[in-house]
Amino acid sequence: SLISIFITNSQQINTIVFVNNFVYAADTNYNKQLFYSINSLLNNTKTNLSLHIIHKEPETFEKYAELLENNYSNFSINIYKFDFLDIEFPNIENKHVSEATYYRLFIEKIIPNNIENYIYLDADIIAINNFDKYTNEIMTKLNDSDYVIACRTEYVSNKKKADFFDNLQISSSKYFNAGVMFVDHKKWLKENIGDLLLNKLNEIKNKINYWDQDVLNSYFNGKYIELNDSINYPLNLRWPVPFDEIGEEKLFIHYQSNNKPWNIRGCFNEGSKFYQNVSLETEGKHHLVKTVRRYDLYFLIIKTLQLQFRNIDKKLNFYKEAFKIIFL
Repeated sequence: SLISIFITNSQQINTIVFVNNFVYAADTNYNKQLFYSINSLLNNTKTNLSLHIIHKEPETFEKYAELLENNYSNFSINIYKFDFLDIEFPNIENKHVSEATYYRLFIEKIIPNNIENYIYLDADIIAINNFDKYTNEIMTKLNDSDYVIACRTEYVSNKKKADFFDNLQISSSKYFNAGVMFVDHKKWLKENIGDLLLNKLNEIKNKINYWDQDVLNSYFNGKYIELNDSINYPLNLRWPVPFDEIGEEKLFIHYQSNNKPWNIRGCFNEGSKFYQNVSLETEGKHHLVKTVRRYDLYFLIIKTLQLQFRNIDKKLNFYKEAFKIIFL
């Protein structure tokens, strides 16, 4: 079997070092999204991947790991239970994220310490084109530099953002998105960054808006290699999306904001198809998640009346799944 599950919070696991390590953090509510994200990775690489998943309840992901093992041979997967107790995770109540977003602050304490580098991915990342050449170029550049991470800049400081930057004690003029993060794990360990991040978390916990991303930015303070947006392309489903253009040019799609492609509202945006295509190809149906019944029903009706169903593939299947989550 290619599947290994580790339940640990103190011992490092010694294992074979793989060239292409990807790390995710998730909980049960994001199992399907994580499953589809991994499917998309394995469909868009010509190399063997080593997947490392930090999970609150790893046993709930076993069936998905077995499905992956049945369908692909170009990977191995290790699942680690997150069981660090008595930790306060700020600003997650009534938000569209869970405590799993903070798990990446603990990566060095969980994954094998002989892994030289890895790419961290949020579970709402979908690969849409072959990424091997670009990721190898960036990782080589990172390893040859003095930097520890490579990320895409999300914000640049200006008058409107001044308070945001000051609040997080960021003297740099830029703030990165941490949904795709290249990490030189050797340097990370050598510089004891894991403990320094936890210190930073305690220091700014009352000032946090964007969860562990704020912690990472406050600590790294602009010191990172810049990624272009093809490897972390931000999609906001509140706005029209140039679907064909993106499909030709980009590598990883990142569904930002709380309007997601697995919600009824998000599905009417053509940009949701990058995600739903994986669901349709993998399981033969749309993947929809209930939000609030009256909102789901409202958006189903209003978007249908606006003829936005033209943006949806397999329309009958979509409406079938939509009625299931609203009425059953």
